[in-house]
Formats: sequence, C-alpha cells, structure tokens
Amino acid sequence: MIFHIVIRELYDHLSSLRFALTTLLILILMIVNAVVYLGEYKQRIDIYRGRTIGSQNRLQSRCETLYDLALRGPGHLYKKPSPLAFCADGGEKLLLDEVRGSTEGRTRRWWNGDDFYEFTEIWALAYPPNVDILFIAEQVPSERSIMPNYIRIDWGFVTAVLLSFMGILFTFDSISGEQERGTLRLILSNSISRNAVICGKFLGAFFTIAIPFLFGTLVSIFIIYLSGAVPFNSSHWVRLGLIVCAALIYTSIFIFLGILVSSRIKESSTSLAILLLIWTVWVVLLPNALGSLGNRLHARPSAREFMARARDSREELRGRYFARIKEPPRQETPATIATALGAEYVNKDAELRDHLHAGYLSAEIRQIQAARSLTRISPAAIVQYAFEGLAGTGLPRHLDFITQTRQYAKQFRQFLIDTDRADPESPHAVGIPEGTSQKPVNFDAVPKFEDQHRFRADFNAAIIDLLLLILFLLVLFVGTFLSFLRMEIG
Repeated sequence: MIFHIVIRELYDHLSSLRFALTTLLILILMIVNAVVYLGEYKQRIDIYRGRTIGSQNRLQSRCETLYDLALRGPGHLYKKPSPLAFCADGGEKLLLDEVRGSTEGRTRRWWNGDDFYEFTEIWALAYPPNVDILFIAEQVPSERSIMPNYIRIDWGFVTAVLLSFMGILFTFDSISGEQERGTLRLILSNSISRNAVICGKFLGAFFTIAIPFLFGTLVSIFIIYLSGAVPFNSSHWVRLGLIVCAALIYTSIFIFLGILVSSRIKESSTSLAILLLIWTVWVVLLPNALGSLGNRLHARPSAREFMARARDSREELRGRYFARIKEPPRQETPATIATALGAEYVNKDAELRDHLHAGYLSAEIRQIQAARSLTRISPAAIVQYAFEGLAGTGLPRHLDFITQTRQYAKQFRQFLIDTDRADPESPHAVGIPEGTSQKPVNFDAVPKFEDQHRFRADFNAAIIDLLLLILFLLVLFVGTFLSFLRMEIG
C-alpha cells in the first residue's frame, strides 16, 4: 500500500505549479552557479600558478649558499584553490590565500663598547603582520563573520534555503489537507496502517524534491566537467556523492518537520504560517544572530595587543642572549662561544615568533569555533559547514592549509641543519653567516611546499556536522511518527 500512496503523492506534486516553478528555479540557479564558478576558478588557479612559479624561481636564486637559503627561505606559502568551491564557497574571498614568510631580514644590533654586530632574523612563518592571521582585514566586518556580504549562489545556498523551503512547501498540507477534505478518515478506514501513510507521504515529498535537485546537480557538474578547466579525480567524485547525501538528509529534516506540524494543526493555512515562521527563524535568523553573539562572548586580543606582546617577548629574549655575548661572532671551526650563542639566539627568535603567532591564531580560532558551535542549533548552518568540509573550502580547509605550512616549516629547518652537518668545513651554528655553511645548495634537494587537499582532514572536519544532521533527522522522524500515531482523526 505504501507504493500506491507514493505514486498518488508523486502525481499530485509533479502536476502542480509549485513543482514546475521550483524545478525551474533550481535549474537556473545551478546553471548560474556553474557558469560563474568557471570564470572565478580559472582566475584563481592562474593566480596560484603564477605565484608558485615565482616562488620557486626565487627559492632557486637563494641556493647560492646555505646561509642565503636560511636567511630568506622559501618566502610566502600559497593556498591552492579548491576545485569543488562551486559546492560551498565558504567565504574564500575573505580568507587569506597565503601564509607569509619573513623575507625582509630585520636586524638586531649588539653592542659591547666600540664593538658591535648586527644579527639578522632568519626565515620563519610570519603570517600577515599587524592584521588578523586568518582574514583579509580590510574586507572583514566588525563581527569577524566569514560569510560574504552578498549572496553566493552555490550548492550550499540552494540546499540550505531552497530545498528546506521546498520541504515545507510540499508537506504543509500533507495531513491537515487530507483532514480538511475528509480523505484521511477514508484512507485509514481501509487496511492501511498509519505508519504506511507517513512513509508514503514522506517518500512522495522526498522524491518530488530529489528529482529536480539531482537533475540540477547533474547539469552543474556536466557544464563544469565538459569545460575541462576543473580536473576531477576519484576523491572529488566521492566528495560530491557525500555532499549530495548530506543535502538529501537535510531536505528530509524539513519534510518530516512539515508532516509533523501538519499532523498537529487541523487547518492547512495555519500549518503553512507556522512552518514559514519556523523556517524564517531556523534557517535565516538564527545562524546570523547566534554567530554575532558567539563572536562577542569569546573575546581575543586585538592585533595591536598581539604586536605589543610579541615585541616585549622578543626584547626579553634579545636582552637575555646579548648579555651573554662578550665578543662579535667569528667564522672559525669549531664555532666560538659568541658564534654559537648568536646562532642560538637567531633560531630561538624564529621559534618565538612562530610560537607567538600560533598562540594568537589559536585565540582567533577559539572565537570563531565558539560562534560556529552556537549556530549549529540551526540545521542550515550545519549543512553549510558540512558542505565546506567535504568540498575543501572555508575555515576547516584554511586551518588544514595552515597546519601544512607549519609542518613544512619544520621540515625546511631540519633540511638546513642536515645540510650544514654534511659540510665538514662549517662551524655548524646555523643562523648567522659566520656559523653556517657557505657552500651552494642543490636546489632539487630543497623541500618545496605544495598545498594538498587532504580528504581525511576534510572529512574529519565534516563528520560532526554530518552526524548532527542525522541526529536532527532521527529526532524529527520519531517525533513525526509518534505524533501521527496519537493523532485523533476528526
């Protein structure tokens, strides 16, 4: 009997004007999404390739001596654009697309009577100086929202807004309408269980929404794939499959919500009004309001406070080491005490800078994560975060990029140490010219940074949101069945 109910529901929905209009709207949005994305992706990937090629050329020019390489290092490290940004943009234009390395080589002067020596800082991750570590400061509003200030037409928008609206549009009268027409009592007077009625109503609405959505996604993927501009591999297809599953789970939540409210309200017009109110609060208002509240509840140091703290910490380190240096470093083997202390100071200074930036970054992340946790009350925010994680965009992807840069920085420093140890003529005090090998470095042996889209890291970022969507679905599923089972048929 479920099959007959599903066929009847499908016939009613597919022959309605609301189905034709929503299908047309989804198709238009998906086509616009694909066309706009292709232009943006080509521009982003061209910029990324130009930057990486320039970075490699500069790195090669710094291999004349090991000290030159330690001093200026690989320069800035660049983030690779995600091929699946058409699924969820995630505010990519507001997030920094690089982690900067200190290549200016600022100096600290040591004095001892008439003798002086200038210690030049070596390469280390500097991030953007004097601004937020995560964001392009001039484009970020005061509440530090990572959402763009205009509507991005991507799969996340279509799912969060349009599919949820369709879920209540096709179910607000699923039970109350049957009661008003008197057909619900007639249906249940036959040998049809209430469970079968609920399952039939759900499946009818589910397939009605899934058909245009899947058709729209196929059209979008077809346009992007045929362009040849975006290379898809097996990992991308798996990600796309998971994104579609997340969208359908999210849609099911609002289908059950519509059936639940329709089973509790006798009039269809009242049911629609209540569902529209819930949709407005749950989908539109809560993510924005709670996001702003979360940012204000968890304050963090300002960029000016961070720079003042960093300056004080570095001055304290400088004073501690300079008090122990009694003469200028000299290029002797083995290294003199002054040479060893000078090299140790330069490396400790680089480690301190990295540690200070990591602490500031952690405070910034805690503030954002607190806001995101609050917004997870809304399934619209949850599905957006899940899309970002699976597509490799937004905050989770940016944090993984920063993790990769920190891992690379450690690898690069270890390469400098190992290369210096291989030179028997070096004093083995890497960090200052008197203590570092002056032999040329094989460019091919130097580790190069290449940003990787790691599926495991992206999936781990999305798994909590996927589980939360399933939890919302289970709660509404149980609530809908219990409500209908206890419902009095008028």
